[in-house]
Amino acid sequence: MTDSARYRLAAAAGLLTGVLLLFNDLRREDLVPENVVTESIAPVPAVIALFALTGLYLWQRHTAGTLGLVGYALNLAGVAGLLIAEFAGHFLFADLTTAEVDALLEGRARVGFLVIAAVFALGVVLFSIVSWRSYPRWAVALYAVGFLFAALRGAVPDVVVSVGFLLGSVGLLGLSWTLWSASSRASTRAVAAAV
Repeated sequence: MTDSARYRLAAAAGLLTGVLLLFNDLRREDLVPENVVTESIAPVPAVIALFALTGLYLWQRHTAGTLGLVGYALNLAGVAGLLIAEFAGHFLFADLTTAEVDALLEGRARVGFLVIAAVFALGVVLFSIVSWRSYPRWAVALYAVGFLFAALRGAVPDVVVSVGFLLGSVGLLGLSWTLWSASSRASTRAVAAAV
């Protein structure tokens, strides 16, 4: 598999992640019915996003420097933590009463979720700073602002979190489409040069 094909695969993962995040947001806002199937989808975008973020970082790694690597690592760790939080929320906490969930979230679990949110927020900020010169600024800005709002889940009203996921998802779609387009052009140039 060529590098261009790998980048297109990562871009496709980013596009799918953005669409699934939008779907999850519609479910949270009761615009899509909440049931076992739709709730089971909730953690999936975080799994796919790990690959997408890797491709988005690798595309710009030559200009990203150490800050870019740190931002990528923190963003990746934050998304991995969100995967844990989404899994817990939709699979482990699903059969518990509100009182039981509240009791769990008063202890170490709350601290863990706060650490995950902080790591994710810091990763989003650093990754966005570095991406500012490699990707369309509108997409980077939406990614940064949106996912910073989303990282505040539990501390701000749900509508702010939903708007955050909406903006962040559109930003991720823009970043991923840019990666897809750029890697497709690079592949076309490589084929033309080989002929």
